[in-house]
Amino acid sequence: MLARTSGQSDNLLKFHPGNAAAPGLSAEVIQAVQRIDPTLKFVGQDVMRPLRRLEADLAAGKIDVFFGLVRDSERAAKHLVLSPPLYSQFTQLAVRSDDPINIKTFDEIRQLGRAGIIGVPRGSAYVDQLKGLGGLNVDDGVASVSSTLQKLIAGRVRFVFYGSAVLRKYIQEDGLEAKVRLLPTRFNSVDVFVMAARTADPQLVLRIERALERLRASGELAAIQEKYELRALPSPRN
Repeated sequence: MLARTSGQSDNLLKFHPGNAAAPGLSAEVIQAVQRIDPTLKFVGQDVMRPLRRLEADLAAGKIDVFFGLVRDSERAAKHLVLSPPLYSQFTQLAVRSDDPINIKTFDEIRQLGRAGIIGVPRGSAYVDQLKGLGGLNVDDGVASVSSTLQKLIAGRVRFVFYGSAVLRKYIQEDGLEAKVRLLPTRFNSVDVFVMAARTADPQLVLRIERALERLRASGELAAIQEKYELRALPSPRN
């Protein structure tokens, strides 16, 4: 059974083209699902689309399935959400290394006013999440995590808010360890899922879910999560 999918540009945690040792969590899960169910064949994962484009293609049925979207109410209404989730991760704030600030709550950021602008990549589920909290200055003017971190370094935003594992990956890959640090406070935990087009063949959806469950039950999914530093952590209390 052939299934059209896609890679995602600007997210090296999920898809890291050219890195044979660590091609990305989503890329490795696709390989594992095909191995578990040889009747499934995914095509298109080598095509790197920006987040907004791949979501539009999924909603329009131009691709059948995508491995790795944060679940929110808007996406759940547009797409089929497959279980189990690929992984969970906490969100954190990045700041410049020379900034002594230590934020623990969003209320503290609200009190900063325009001195507390939060950078978030355009198209991310975190944009609506932050705007929905009210009273926060959110800047989603650029599409990638890497470019948002550059805005932080340039002083155009005070914080960058995103999944902690992705932030760590880009800080390392872009050589920013001396310029950017993560604040210790972990905010909400988010689940990242495989999502299918509502036009997708029900048998395709069923087979993918069965393969994912076998991955989970065997411990292989946990091993992939651990490789990408995504094992579950205790829930924060703030």
